[in-house]
Order: sequence, then structure tokens, then C-alpha cells
Amino acid sequence: MNTRTSSAPATRQPTTTHRPDSGSLPPVGPARRALAGFAALTTLPYLALKVSWLAGMRTGLNDPEFGHSSTMFWLNSLTMGLDVVALVLAVIFLTRRGLRAPAWLVLPPMWIGAGLLGQILLALPLAVFVNTVAPSHPPTDEIPPLADWVYPLVYAGFAGLGIGLLGAFAIYARQRWGGRSLPPVTARARRMLRGAAVLIVGAGVVHTVVSGVPLDARLLDLAVAVVTAAALLALGRPSLRGRRATTALVVAFVGTGAVVAWGTYLGVITAIPNELVGQTETDWATVGGAALRMAAGFVGVGALAVRLTRR
Repeated sequence: MNTRTSSAPATRQPTTTHRPDSGSLPPVGPARRALAGFAALTTLPYLALKVSWLAGMRTGLNDPEFGHSSTMFWLNSLTMGLDVVALVLAVIFLTRRGLRAPAWLVLPPMWIGAGLLGQILLALPLAVFVNTVAPSHPPTDEIPPLADWVYPLVYAGFAGLGIGLLGAFAIYARQRWGGRSLPPVTARARRMLRGAAVLIVGAGVVHTVVSGVPLDARLLDLAVAVVTAAALLALGRPSLRGRRATTALVVAFVGTGAVVAWGTYLGVITAIPNELVGQTETDWATVGGAALRMAAGFVGVGALAVRLTRR
């Protein structure tokens, strides 16, 4: 009897890329869970306030005519959208599967968010000190458009969001990228880091000289620019390793985000007439200084990206 053995071709299994399931991911941990949950909660009062204003309600407004313009509608929509993005990031940091979120979904908004919130955390103690030493009093016949409780509610929420979101992101980033080391610095990266540092400081000086914002705010912006430039220069040193490298990377990440975010914010609210600042004409010197800061911040983060790229 003629028998055939294994005459049929073997079935070829398709090649698949292994993706770890949720059980293979590190646990969220109580600290990250608490910080992310706290961050999510702190977005809700500001979100509720913006929704009420966009719906036409007068919650927290002394002046019933304030905020009715189309410019204020779009500004309120934009700031509400930023708050929604912060809520989404908090949810990502809250869950174990958040470690599988695409980097492009986490890093760009967190770059801007860290810059905005980080500088608010620096500015609030300074603002409290300045208001305590030299409190500002509006004319007795002038009624502010916003109720007295609005600013404390909003900025307390920003402070809580900064603490919660930045803390949760720090733990998240360490779990996701903490095992990596800086690649060797290239000559091109070193040149870009130096150029970006000079540009950021130069833009900060121009902003300090020409902008019409209060002096304490300009000095804080200049200090942020100087510290950011120092971090970029440190990243150009070939000998930078360990915690110093991590610190310089974090400061450069947050600092360039702050320069871009606050430069953009100041440029928008100054260039576009709106009820928030109550200007009668555009201060183009302030707009130009803000635009220069924004451009310098983008150059800085571009140099940072080149520094982190492996050859």
C-alpha cells in the first residue's frame, strides 16, 4: 500500500505584531490615580462656567452685556475646548490603557498644557504677594464685569489642575519613557540648541522692553525665558547624564511650552479687540513681542526634538 506522508503543504500562519494586553501594562498606582482623578475634578467648575456663558446664562457676571460679542463667544469656545483637552488627558493618565495612547495624542497638548499651567503655578504666589503689598482698587463708581468669586474659582481650579495634571503626567512619563537615555548629542543639535537659547532670551528681552503688560508679569516671562534657555544649553553638553539630563529635559519641555502658550495667548487677546481687556486700539508693540516669543518657543521645541532624535 502506497502511503503518503505530509504531502499537503503546511498552512502558513499570518505574521502579526504583538501588542501587549492591559494585563501586561504596569499598574496605574495610587499616586497617579489620585493626581489624575483630582485633575479631572478640577476641570469641571471652569467647564460648567464656560458652558453656562456659551448658553447665554449670566452666571458670575455683574454686567449683563458683558461677553455677548462674537469675539468673546469664540474666545470662550476656545478656552472651553482647552479645558476639555485637559479632561481627556486626565482620563488618559487615570487608566492603565492610557500607556498605549499614541505619543502624538499625549505629548503636543501636554507640552502646551504644562507650559500654561506651570507658569500659572509660578505666577499665583507672585500675584498674591503683589496684591498684598500694593492692592489695586478700581474707581468707586466702576463695577467690575465679573463677580468677586469668579477669579478665585477659576485660578484655584487652574492651580489644582496644574498640580494634578503635571504630577500625573510625571508618573505616566516615567512609566512609559523612563528607561530611555539621551542619545549622544550631535554637532547639528548643539548648534540648534544654542541658537534657540539665544532667540528665546532675546525674545524675552524684547517682550520686557516693548510690551504693555504689567511689569511683574514681564519679569516673570523673562525669568522663564532665561531658565528655559539655560536648560537648552545644558542639553547640548555631551557629558550630561542621569538626573541632570532628566531635569534639563523637563525644564526645556515645560519652558518652551510656556513661551509658546503665553506668547500666543497675549498676542491673540491683544491683536483682537475684545471685552476681556477693554482696549480701544491694538497695541502692536505688545503683539509683536508676543509673536516673537511664540516663534522662539517653536524654534526651541524644534531644537529639543532634534536633540532627542537618535542618529
